[in-house]
Amino acid sequence: MYEQGHVLVTGALGGLGTAIVGRLLSDGARVIATDRRTDEATAWRRQFGAEAGGRLLVRALDITKDGEVNAFRDELQVAGTQVAYLVNNAGVTGAGDPAQMTTKTFDIVLRVNLHGTFFCTRAFCDAMRTRGFGRIVNFASVYAYHPGPGQAPYAAAKAAIIGYTHSTARDLATAGVTVNVIAPGLIWHERLKGVLSDEEFAGAIAATAMQRAGKPSEIAGAVAFLLSDDASYVTGQTLHVNGGFYMSG
Repeated sequence: MYEQGHVLVTGALGGLGTAIVGRLLSDGARVIATDRRTDEATAWRRQFGAEAGGRLLVRALDITKDGEVNAFRDELQVAGTQVAYLVNNAGVTGAGDPAQMTTKTFDIVLRVNLHGTFFCTRAFCDAMRTRGFGRIVNFASVYAYHPGPGQAPYAAAKAAIIGYTHSTARDLATAGVTVNVIAPGLIWHERLKGVLSDEEFAGAIAATAMQRAGKPSEIAGAVAFLLSDDASYVTGQTLHVNGGFYMSG
């Protein structure tokens, strides 16, 4: 598994990204972990211990800047590093009342979630198509279907990612490149502390059929499946990993 090349993970230093990188390393993958800021990268990579070895490269990358993404692609190509697996995990939220929503908030949420997914996919999919192999996993959210209060930019971006995934999956299918999207629900990790109020957390649990929050490892497992040979005939799909939240509406 992962013999075709490296796995590029965006937003790698976050809660979900950390779990995804850890799972991929344990499965034997060579991982390129990117994040907008890598100030904590030295301490962060220690948690993977010997598993990281020479199989983990950590790089700063601002996925909202297409020129920076393209330059990073070119740098990897010059080094002979093939990205055969792409996990577009990076994302941000931004809330506000529709009448008070700032243009800056709306723009940055779409820029990171939607444009970042587009820039990275565009940068790396052509080489995948040329080689006749590729796996791309995008990230939407159950909020694309059942958004919380004030989540218009986030819901819009995540819904757009689903449509983008379906379209690119069709465009790349005959070249042996699969494109799928995961729609998580409430996934609890340290970086959510202070983001959700107790009331919001309780409401999300109540709307989840399984009556619990998900674990980052459960998202990482879904990513590993979609990157694996077991998913070689799966493309254009939205995989709901949200404990049944999707059914609540």
